[in-house]
Amino acid sequence: MAAKAKSKALLASDWQSSVPGVFFIAVGEPRWAARIRWQKDNAVYRDKTHVWKLSISPKTGGYTEKDLLHWQKQAEAWAEAEWLALEKSKKQFSRSAQASSWTLEMLLTKYLEGLDDESIKYRSCASDRSRVRVLLGIAEKGANAHNKAFAPVLGKTMDELAPTDFYTERPKSHPRAILLHYKGRNGKPPKNNACIKLIQTIRTVMGHAIREWGLDLDLTKVPLPPIAKDPGRDETLTEEEFGWIMDEMKECDQATRDVVVINRHSAMRRSEAVKLDWERVTADNTAAKLTNTKSRRVKGKDLLRERTVPFAPAVVEMLARRREASDTQAGAVFLTAAGNRIWPDAVTKAWERARRRAARKHNRPDMLNKRLHDLRHTRITELGEDMPAAMIAKMSGHDDLASFMRYFNPKPEAIRRKMAEADRRRLFAGGKGGPSAVETAVAVLSELSPEEMAQVMAMLFTKKSAA
Repeated sequence: MAAKAKSKALLASDWQSSVPGVFFIAVGEPRWAARIRWQKDNAVYRDKTHVWKLSISPKTGGYTEKDLLHWQKQAEAWAEAEWLALEKSKKQFSRSAQASSWTLEMLLTKYLEGLDDESIKYRSCASDRSRVRVLLGIAEKGANAHNKAFAPVLGKTMDELAPTDFYTERPKSHPRAILLHYKGRNGKPPKNNACIKLIQTIRTVMGHAIREWGLDLDLTKVPLPPIAKDPGRDETLTEEEFGWIMDEMKECDQATRDVVVINRHSAMRRSEAVKLDWERVTADNTAAKLTNTKSRRVKGKDLLRERTVPFAPAVVEMLARRREASDTQAGAVFLTAAGNRIWPDAVTKAWERARRRAARKHNRPDMLNKRLHDLRHTRITELGEDMPAAMIAKMSGHDDLASFMRYFNPKPEAIRRKMAEADRRRLFAGGKGGPSAVETAVAVLSELSPEEMAQVMAMLFTKKSAA
């Protein structure tokens, strides 16, 4: 009781600091606080309040004078450094906003804290969180688990960083560059896209620090290196290959198979398909309105986008069957046998198992590279051979030609066939001075196989005889 009374009297005392901006708060959780204000050009600026909480003694269950004085010194040391920074910068910005006061490690750590407590939240924060943990050397899984090789660069202050700290084509001259020590799957060198994403995460952290934390950092003075982008995947599936995989999925849950069908015929992403609700599907099952789809971030904010996706007959038939079997026709379109919304990863895992069986059964090891997302490539490619790109982009959700072209992967044979069709139209429209009817017919027939040519001749003789 005497110890608690002493602690209470200690907190009741009038604790003052000789350092401007430092003060003691006894109510609630006792703490020292520091808040720096300064004036420039008749405007008042204020840094956020920093606090140093007192610790409860495990022996007495109260607060001690030693602990109180310790945190007072910590608060005063911080405030003095802030005032010194303001004097040096002629009161333009405080020390907490100076690039020289932050190491890359401190910036990443603070950002990770924001991701963990969800004060920083956006669509790809889970991926960025994983990469930040890799950089900090605290990842517990994967090829980069407990990788401490990034430490030399992380210890540099933001004004000391150079592009070669991140990427270099001369490893002997810059042996500590981050991407030299970044590992891909199974410890192999990472693919270009993985390197780009790691650098982009660092850029995201820096951008957030500038916008939200007031960091006085000019990214043009700390330029992150440009890395050539991969051209993207050009994998598509033939009807035969798709049929083989679907045959191997016959034992799967019907909802899983139906998600694959809608992916194949609508170019929807896997995540968009599993999140589809009946409220978004038209009554005749011919289209669906997708909301809050994948989009880019602009100035730290997600651009909410939506689009309407028309459905091919195969999808319309499948949705009609599912609607008829649904008791409520509300909520999730794709439910498991247990009545739960199907998980995206469950679809992918089922696809991968079926793909392996199909590759083994048909002796096609190249099929092991066929991903579920390649169905989106497949649909965009086949539609792109006959429809305007702008019309397909409306359906697929692409808002720029560069993104669309990563999914449009026509085979040389398809391009040659379209060239031949264009030539035939041009020859047919030649008019006066153009090719004769015989020459036009020859141009058309030359593109046919011998069997098709024989079929055309037989039809012509039948037509002439009837006339």
